[in-house]
Amino acid sequence: MRKQILILPILLFSLLLLSNCEDDSTGSSKDGMGTLNVSLTDAPADFDSVIIHFSEISAHIDSDWVHVMTEPMRINLLEWNNGKTVLLGSSDVPAGKYTQIRIKVDSAFIGVNGEIHSLDVPSGMQTGLKLGPEFTIDEGTTYQMVMDFDACQSIVTMGPKKNPHGYKLKPHIRLTTMALSGSVSGTVLNFDARPTAYAILGTDTVTSTFADTLNGMFKLAFLEADTYRVVVEDTLNRTFNEENVVVSKGKNTNLGDITLQ
Repeated sequence: MRKQILILPILLFSLLLLSNCEDDSTGSSKDGMGTLNVSLTDAPADFDSVIIHFSEISAHIDSDWVHVMTEPMRINLLEWNNGKTVLLGSSDVPAGKYTQIRIKVDSAFIGVNGEIHSLDVPSGMQTGLKLGPEFTIDEGTTYQMVMDFDACQSIVTMGPKKNPHGYKLKPHIRLTTMALSGSVSGTVLNFDARPTAYAILGTDTVTSTFADTLNGMFKLAFLEADTYRVVVEDTLNRTFNEENVVVSKGKNTNLGDITLQ
C-alpha cells in the first residue's frame, strides 16, 4: 500500500514535467522570426493588358533563400497603378539582415489592340532576377516591401511600332520599403485628355501614373524621401510642372487642384 502511495506522486510530477517541456517547445517555435510582405504596384502603359506569371518570390539571408510567395500568381500589371497594390506574398521568415529579393517569371503576355501576344521572357527572369536594396527584419515585426514593376519601360517592341513582329520583356523594377516611403498626390481639374503624372529625380523618371478618369486624382506612391520635380501632361500637350516637391517618409505631399495649360 505504501509503495502505491509513493508511485502516484512521482507519476504526476513526471506528467507535469513532460507537459511543461511540450509547452515550452511550442511557445518558442516563433522565436527569432518576423514577417515579410511583398506587394506589387505599376506605372501605366498604353497596352490593353500586361499579364505576368510570377512563379517564385524569395528573400536571401546568410546563404539561404526563403520563399515568400507560396503559390504562383497571374497578375495584370495595368490593374495596379495610381497607388494601388496587390499582395504577392507574405511569410514568416527568420529575423536578420536580407541582401536580395529574387523574382522568377515563367511566362508573360501582352494585349495590344484586342489581340494577345506572348512576351519573350529573358532567361534571367526564369532563373531568378535578383534585386536590392538590403534590409533588416527585426524579431516580431512585419516588414512591408513594394515592387514597382514599370510596364511601360519593361516592354520592348520588336520591329516597327505600327507593324511589330513581337514583344520582349525587359524588366524595369524598383523595390521600396513602404514604411520608409512617401507619396505625392493632386487633382487635375481638366482631366478630359488622359493626364499622366511623373515623379522625376534629377534626369530619371522614378515613377508615373495616369490620373483617375472619373475625378482627375492621381497619386505617385512609394517614393523614397527626397526632393522631386512633378510633371503632369496630357494627350493635348497641356502641362503642369512643379519643382522642389519634398517627399518625406510616411507622409503624402498634396499638390491640390491642378489646371493643365
